[in-house]
Amino acid sequence: MSVTQKIAIVGAGPMAIYTAKGLLHGDVPIELTIFDATDQIGCGMPYRAGMNADYMYCNAFSREIPSITQPLVSWLHDQDDAFLTAWDLAREDIDARDFYPRVLLGEYMKSEFNQLCEAGRNAGHVLRILPNHNVVDVIPTESAIQIDVLTPDGRSSFPFDQVVLATGHDWPASPKLGQADLVSPWPYTNITDLPAGQIGVLGSSLSAIDVIVALGKEHGTFIEEGEKVSWFSNPERETLSITMVSHKGIMPEPDFYYPYPYERLKYVNPEAISAEMDKGTDGLLERVFALLLAELNDAAPEYMENLGSDAQSIDGFSEAYFRHRETVGGLRALRETLTAAIKSKEDKETQHHRYALLRGHENFEIIQEHLSDEGWKTFNEKLMPVFGDCYAAIPHISVRRVLALYDAGVLQIIPTGPDSSFKNNSSGGVLVKTIDGEIEFEALIDARGQAAAVLSELPFPNLVSRLADPKDDLTEPFKLDLSTQTKGAVYCLSMPQVLQRHPFSQGLPNCDELGRVVSKDILERIEVGAPG
Repeated sequence: MSVTQKIAIVGAGPMAIYTAKGLLHGDVPIELTIFDATDQIGCGMPYRAGMNADYMYCNAFSREIPSITQPLVSWLHDQDDAFLTAWDLAREDIDARDFYPRVLLGEYMKSEFNQLCEAGRNAGHVLRILPNHNVVDVIPTESAIQIDVLTPDGRSSFPFDQVVLATGHDWPASPKLGQADLVSPWPYTNITDLPAGQIGVLGSSLSAIDVIVALGKEHGTFIEEGEKVSWFSNPERETLSITMVSHKGIMPEPDFYYPYPYERLKYVNPEAISAEMDKGTDGLLERVFALLLAELNDAAPEYMENLGSDAQSIDGFSEAYFRHRETVGGLRALRETLTAAIKSKEDKETQHHRYALLRGHENFEIIQEHLSDEGWKTFNEKLMPVFGDCYAAIPHISVRRVLALYDAGVLQIIPTGPDSSFKNNSSGGVLVKTIDGEIEFEALIDARGQAAAVLSELPFPNLVSRLADPKDDLTEPFKLDLSTQTKGAVYCLSMPQVLQRHPFSQGLPNCDELGRVVSKDILERIEVGAPG
């Protein structure tokens, strides 16, 4: 097998792994080089030790995590008893429906990445894995795509035929909101280094819950006895007070039972979406939403009746959904929703409205690139908040820890409402205007998650200067439109830029899907000898 194409992947996290998997499983011989700025190849920031604590959980259960060379549970069974004991795991308790710490998933992905590379070399591909190589620029030229890299030995340049940007999440070290300076939650020691006191947490998703648990671990002790979790503050410490600050003041719901492999939805499914797209783009969002309504009305008629007749339109549905969630989504109601979720799992009976929304929202991804500007605006303002709320389910252990802090009187959640404001106060803290008035925090932690970013914000100046339209949105197969004539091609799977038009692209299943899209396009281009 002779090497014909030189391909580079910038980044070595999950997006890079699944893209490499697609490339190495193809029949086309390649020379693949993978660069990463860190020394931890394979895990990526959300799963990297040091960035995350070992008590922070992934909210995808094991079976939902796409296999690299083998499923997560198979890999866990391959580990020795000492490894499992270190993670407080019993071999007989390993389960495909269980949730596991993110750092443990990082260990899985690093190990699997090594296995993937070994299999690729055995198949005749050439691989170079370069840790501690920080890519500082990507330069399209007439003959190749040049990558400029800061290596441990100095600056170097490498030419490639195809380049995939898989640089992962991008978190500001010193985030700001309005006139306020916030605390970044990464690395997690930013949180645990904070003294106890009046601490605010901006957001209410799993990232915010990780922050809350980290504060609880640092300033107290969780006592876990079966399903009962209690929290006690450390003696001789200042009083800890945590306030979650979110727009609507609601918590995500606990994880619930649903069939896996997934059951096909009756009305809102890819074939139905394709049929609607064949009718044209006028009214596309409304027509696809009508399919979702049909699904909900059929699968969960009692739930829809409770929402009221106004919920039969996009505007009315969004308002009715959150009106209902505000009655059941606060900390006081969390214990009741946990009880319902536990019963759902014990009885293997799904919560039908949640399942319809969880699976139904994925079909809206298919139409994102085809929506008009007005349709995209409506989707973002009305439906995206609903979908974001419904797919942010929390592992039960995390819910129990949150409830333990609430029971101990150190945790509350407050909505900001539409007229919120954020500014620094004279003592170095943050003053937040909420619907309950102004609240002062000694520190406000930014746990809102990854924000979308335009292509012009990519950290590669020469590449940005050669984009045909730096304000353009990424569309499949995520190949950048360059103003420079080149024989090569650059693909962008950097998470902030992908999220600009593909808001459901976070998570390991999504990395697998996007990686397959790009690797398939690269291999097809190589086979036909397509130019850049």
